[in-house]
Amino acid sequence: MNKNYLGGWHRQRLLLVACFGLVATGTAFGGTIAPEAVQLSIPVYGNHSLWGRYFRQLQDTTATSWYMEIAYYTHRYEYSRGVVTARFAVTPDGTFHNLQIVSNTSNPTMADAVIRALRKTWKQPFPADVAAVAPNGLVFEQTFGYWEYDSTDYGLASSYPQLLTRLSPEIGGAFNLNLRKFFDLSRFRYQSRIIEMNSAGARIASR
Repeated sequence: MNKNYLGGWHRQRLLLVACFGLVATGTAFGGTIAPEAVQLSIPVYGNHSLWGRYFRQLQDTTATSWYMEIAYYTHRYEYSRGVVTARFAVTPDGTFHNLQIVSNTSNPTMADAVIRALRKTWKQPFPADVAAVAPNGLVFEQTFGYWEYDSTDYGLASSYPQLLTRLSPEIGGAFNLNLRKFFDLSRFRYQSRIIEMNSAGARIASR
């Protein structure tokens, strides 16, 4: 068989293998994100992926902002026990939009405190890979429970903001908090958890 023919066939085979490899890693034809890079669903506690860390950081930061609003900037006796569920959108630059109360078993004062806390929450821009997957932002629903614990997700899946005030959750300092040492979390009166997350629409109105 002609050596030139064999050499050309071998080069073509190598080129095909290289192309398949590039496509599999998401880098061919301008792709930038590996398929496994970001899975936009509510992650389990302890998920150390880029998305898991961002999600937990967002939940902890909003929860802590709410705790600070109640414990330090107002009087606790103004609030009645109950759970406030808020819905809000976050754009890739970390800005909060369309803040609204979905349900409230506490009192109107607590609902107002939740809205104020969300407006004061430190901006956390999306990591680049998350922004690429959700270019229009994300819409979250988050519960804020005062003396009302969510028994279905009691424990590690929830944020306990009174434990986070010295751990700078807005910069990820609370991610390694070992909640297992608190054997009875029901003694902490504040509990918060993101219960729903969806991709935002093409347009998000200003807050």
